[in-house]
Amino acid sequence: MLKRTRSLVGAIVVVGVGATLAAASWSMASAQAGTAPAQNPLPPVGPPVNPNLRHSTYSPVNGKGGQEVSGAYEVAKDWPQPVIEGWTINAEGIYVESPDRIIAVGRGTRKFPWTAFWGPGAFRSLGQAIAPADQKRGSMIVVYDRSGKVIESWDQWQSILPDVQQVQANPYDPERHLWIATGQGVVQLTRDGKRHVNTLDAMDVPQPRFVVEHFAWAANGDLYTSGGYQIVRFSKDGKYISAFGKPGSAPGEFGVYGQGLAGAGIHGVVIDSNRNRLYVADRVNSRIQVFDLDGKHLDVWPNIPAPYAMRLTQDGQHLWVGDGYTQKFAKYEALTGRLVPGSTWGTTGIAPGAFWGIHYFTTDREGNLYVGEDLAYRIQKFVPRKDGNPVQIIGPLM
Repeated sequence: MLKRTRSLVGAIVVVGVGATLAAASWSMASAQAGTAPAQNPLPPVGPPVNPNLRHSTYSPVNGKGGQEVSGAYEVAKDWPQPVIEGWTINAEGIYVESPDRIIAVGRGTRKFPWTAFWGPGAFRSLGQAIAPADQKRGSMIVVYDRSGKVIESWDQWQSILPDVQQVQANPYDPERHLWIATGQGVVQLTRDGKRHVNTLDAMDVPQPRFVVEHFAWAANGDLYTSGGYQIVRFSKDGKYISAFGKPGSAPGEFGVYGQGLAGAGIHGVVIDSNRNRLYVADRVNSRIQVFDLDGKHLDVWPNIPAPYAMRLTQDGQHLWVGDGYTQKFAKYEALTGRLVPGSTWGTTGIAPGAFWGIHYFTTDREGNLYVGEDLAYRIQKFVPRKDGNPVQIIGPLM
């Protein structure tokens, strides 16, 4: 039986080869006779590149079609206005003083490297290296107006900013000084950016390392910084008080990799003084941990892949989390850690309205949402849709 099968296969192969040789002989004969096989090239009937690779409008028209690429929001097109056409400005942190004055800190500008928003080509190129000629690195502080125009650039402070991670005004300071996390400390500037007030760095703490990615204040004015595997507490006049945290994955410990420096440990921190709760984005361990303001461990919220940015709602009832890996926003009950059903939204990508590297977010009093993305190297503004799902609207924040 085995020999018969082999014979049949051999016969098929021989017939196939014979047919191929016959076809080749016919082609050669035709060529010698001056009659090549007919070729009928079709004229183009459309554009040379598929236009839907750059499609960036998602709203329904007359109630038909559309997709919720940006959840309950609609992206503000052409916001911000480019300083250099085709280039983007990075925004690691954002502080909204008003809808007419948005302050952002970032790591420079770069040429937008993607020619398509969607499709395999766009997603294959998400991690590509950027040529030095196509980027201008450097710590930047820029101020946007309502239309997204850069109206100020505080370049005079680049020498004291080794990096930038977050910018925020102290809500308990009558002068509303601005603070900037630099990875190696925090820098304090006047509200108008004209004067350097103070810097807290490794010289101000007793431990051998001091890493600052984010920070928050308690109602008494105490400053809490987060980074590496520690939360460090300072008094309102900048005096070191205490620190807690060690590397690990047990409750109360924080995940780090490598040396545990900036980018390799905990990230966001937010405080609800009224309820004596401090929330820490333990992103390496894919979780959020909750403490009281003295560092006593209270709770763990597991299985949140990469919590980068966190913000408490103004009433303290919910915690919004921006995930830097899933590129989604999600809403949790602040006291229980329960995920609010239907609140999760977000689309991965570099198209307008999608996200690539959520790093920080905030809102203004008109309900607009601002998102800084470190991988897409940009800041985006979103406007609530009138027909949007209310549970996905982030709203006023602490």
